[in-house]
Amino acid sequence: MSVHFRAITPDEAIDSAQIIVQAYAEPPWFEQWSTENAVARINELITTPGCLTIGAVLDDSVIGFGFALPHTTVNGRGLVLAEIAFLPRYQRKGLGSALLKRIEHEARNANYLHVWLVSQRAGGVADYYNGNGYTQSSKLGIYTKLLE
Repeated sequence: MSVHFRAITPDEAIDSAQIIVQAYAEPPWFEQWSTENAVARINELITTPGCLTIGAVLDDSVIGFGFALPHTTVNGRGLVLAEIAFLPRYQRKGLGSALLKRIEHEARNANYLHVWLVSQRAGGVADYYNGNGYTQSSKLGIYTKLLE
């Protein structure tokens, strides 16, 4: 399997909405994304100025992607990893780690100082990020409120 990583076009990104639908339906997320919401999510990301879009491409088809957005913090100019997803049959093959490394490489080349993200605190996803050198913040939590 010869997968390569490259920037993807807005059209390729939108065409890849099914990756979100399929990837997040699987464990550990069990989320039921509609195609409409997945397209809207990708459109939000790719229309954000400075969005870094990296696709994992196999035989001219995008099989996974990462989207990172500029986000300056107290630590300086950084990127927030907004989405990273692969079609389920390509997960757990090291491709996600390779994609993270590519995003980090592109971030360094653009003089970003750090990459951060929001994800599950425990379980396989947490193990994945910890295994790739990411650490959980001891100061921050996630707060949410459902609006009626």
